[in-house]
Amino acid sequence: MSWSWRQVWLRGAAWAVLVLGAVACRQPSAKPSAASQLWLGPLDITATTSAGDEFSLVDRGALARKARSQLLQAGIFAGEAQESTEFGAAVASIRITLSMEVVRAESKAAVRAGVRLNVSTRPAGAAPAHFGEDVQANAEMVYDPEAQPNKQEVLQRLAERAVGDLLAGYLARQKLWSAEPRALHAALASPGEMRLEAIRVAAARKLRDEVPTLIGLLSDDEETIRDAALGALVELRDPRAVPALTKSRSMKDRREMRKIIDALASLGGQEATDYLSFVADAHEDEEIRNMAKSALSRSRAKSQVKSPSP
Repeated sequence: MSWSWRQVWLRGAAWAVLVLGAVACRQPSAKPSAASQLWLGPLDITATTSAGDEFSLVDRGALARKARSQLLQAGIFAGEAQESTEFGAAVASIRITLSMEVVRAESKAAVRAGVRLNVSTRPAGAAPAHFGEDVQANAEMVYDPEAQPNKQEVLQRLAERAVGDLLAGYLARQKLWSAEPRALHAALASPGEMRLEAIRVAAARKLRDEVPTLIGLLSDDEETIRDAALGALVELRDPRAVPALTKSRSMKDRREMRKIIDALASLGGQEATDYLSFVADAHEDEEIRNMAKSALSRSRAKSQVKSPSP
């Protein structure tokens, strides 16, 4: 199983909090979808190699109980895995690695937390791949040692907040996979980490109504969003994407042109063929001309396979 990597920095003067996507309308009594039937297995909290002495002050037992409660209340899991859980059932294992650090400057101090969340499922193939993740984040809190002399309490609060925010982001992303179309569209239309996940969901669920939104994202400021939207449009095989693709990328950027040429070769159709032919014949860059010629060959080969001559 391949896991996606994401980096999130959490900073602030008091509580530095940036949730990896908002968890809308949490319902503690929510039930998981029948399609998931994923059980929550072991949850371990360990120290990173650079955790330092401050990590030993964190109550890992309390932190684990809070994290497990948050996961179970979200409605993503069918429940806690027990010895009686059916053999072969999908079980998620949660591993949280944590580092804590205290930095002092004159009369002020800051506590920093580094958190990594790894979610894996077993047996292989029993749960959808999107449940597996490997993400990490950092959080920081500035405090006054004289006003808050209990360093252990400060460390515990930051650890719980940092872990809680990372889990909230994970749960929010998982909920998108079973979200109503309206909620998914809202995530696509809003900047942030949830948009990237929403693009993946729209492609996987074949939501062709979102093609206009995905086309609009081809001109997004973030390359990761542009590329994800491009991949989704190719996966959806919707011809409406072709006109936008021919206008959305720089004609002189080899890396960008490679992306659009490959996409048009996959989408096919007369308009895509015309564009590739033009690039193959008239582009000033020989390498890009060769890319287009190769893409034309692939596209024509696919067309012959789909429509064999009698």
